[in-house]
Amino acid sequence: MDYKNLITTKFAVRDYKEKEVDQKTMKAIQEYARKGERLIPDIEVDIRFMGEKEVYTQLDGFAGYQGNLIKGPHYMIVLSEKKEYAVENGGYIGEEVSLKAHELGVDSCWITFSDSKTVIEKLNIVTDKEVVALLVLGYGKGKAQKTILGKVKTGGNYTKADMSVKSSYSNKRLPIEEMVYMGEWEKKATVDELLDRALYEPLSCATMAPSTLSRQPWRFIIDGGKVILALRKEEGIQPYEEKIDAGIVMLYFEVVVEQTLCKMKWQLGSVENQYGVPEEYEIVAVCNM
Repeated sequence: MDYKNLITTKFAVRDYKEKEVDQKTMKAIQEYARKGERLIPDIEVDIRFMGEKEVYTQLDGFAGYQGNLIKGPHYMIVLSEKKEYAVENGGYIGEEVSLKAHELGVDSCWITFSDSKTVIEKLNIVTDKEVVALLVLGYGKGKAQKTILGKVKTGGNYTKADMSVKSSYSNKRLPIEEMVYMGEWEKKATVDELLDRALYEPLSCATMAPSTLSRQPWRFIIDGGKVILALRKEEGIQPYEEKIDAGIVMLYFEVVVEQTLCKMKWQLGSVENQYGVPEEYEIVAVCNM
């Protein structure tokens, strides 16, 4: 997949046509979901696809923002064995399938829920696993347009290089210089520094990742050949939502690094050096470039 293009043109859709996705396309999405990459490969997952009649009437009032479930023709449920980092893995898997769906012309949106057991019982799923991700899939009624401004081109003067996103949906995003640090907290990275390390595109794409309430909770610290991911803790944001957001942003960074530079893999957990990270943030992962 052309991840850079998919990330910079993808957006969440909350209003769907009643039309079902054609069988061939839906089969391609399902096969990709079962064979796709995992953040943590040794965590067993079971991915189910269900229709509106199976899901909407059962979960409306029990899933979705403030209990308002998005109505769509298809739903994807990611079930996982109960292991550490299972939710981050679910965020990674769910968003990877969402990108594949976007490539095939199918829209999607994440659905929040408060209790895995309720979802399983309402959908009559027989499993020893827990729900870690829930998404709606279909064809959106309206098409937002996302435009990337100031794309970086190799071989030129990068001093004023900038890449920002304009969308027909209101979604103001922080500039990359506010989200990436060099060596320690608050020592903000410049665009030139990121370009010199070939990290401008991966980090720009990472900062476009969807997050709960579009709050952009991630920050990155570059320490030599390491990239450290820190996540902001906020009142009113559940641990589940924080972990999903972490899994999604790790996917975005990883796939663009692999598309433009080299293979890499995240290591989840804290690190010995805390880099002066303030108390409202927590280091959640690190990768070696």
